[in-house]
Amino acid sequence: MARNRDDQRETGQPQIPFTGPGERHEAQREPDREPQGRYFLRDSEMRTLVDIGTFRTLAVNDLAKHRYAGNRALAQAEVRNLVREGFLRIRTLHPSKAVYAALTRRGKELLDRRKTQGDRQTYYAHFVKPRELRHDAAIYRLYQEVAARIAREGGHVRRVVLDFELKKSINPKAAKLASLPEAEREKRRRQIAHDHGLTVVDGKIPLPDLRIEYETAEREQTKVDVELATSDYHRHSLAAKARAGFSMYALHEDVGPLRRAIDDPELTKDIFSL
Repeated sequence: MARNRDDQRETGQPQIPFTGPGERHEAQREPDREPQGRYFLRDSEMRTLVDIGTFRTLAVNDLAKHRYAGNRALAQAEVRNLVREGFLRIRTLHPSKAVYAALTRRGKELLDRRKTQGDRQTYYAHFVKPRELRHDAAIYRLYQEVAARIAREGGHVRRVVLDFELKKSINPKAAKLASLPEAEREKRRRQIAHDHGLTVVDGKIPLPDLRIEYETAEREQTKVDVELATSDYHRHSLAAKARAGFSMYALHEDVGPLRRAIDDPELTKDIFSL
């Protein structure tokens, strides 16, 4: 589904005008540089790599707002350094001129090497679908909204799971069901969904854009599945996501067009605006 059809071009060094899972927001500081082989990265630069790798692609403006507490100059300096060191790539979307960042293979390898035992967070590299940059980058904004609510309730985020990871686990299993009798196929499909904390709707397993696994104030391990809806959604698709129990959000500029397109107040009343 095409979510943004703007043409895009890569740029070399544009004038670039988080709080990640597993940590709480801290005021920006200037830590000592940490040696990483032949190069040096600040703690804040490492956290920036973690944010970008966790969500696959980020809009640099969102990164500056959430990771750098609005300090655009510092965000610009550190993103440029990470590009120069070969850990990031950037792209500019036209005509909006929005700048996006993604890890290079080298950046992903760095994060994977630094994982501690028991760390189940998946990191991603490279831009995947240029037409969906706007939607995919907005997942970071969506995370900030939901994570803030979790924090207000005394919870603590432990892991972020994107739909890429769920697809990688579910799709190969689901593909093996095609040759089975219908009754057995449906039984196995329900089991696959259950194993992944999901449900079957109209014979399919709807997947959320974002799953946030967290610990509550009572130390219980739980999760919330979240969907970022756009004006391109069809009524049936939106209904399936709602029936699957996902929390529904939309970008502020998409809320009106989405509600007009769906034309079902009951279906769209629980869509929250970002």
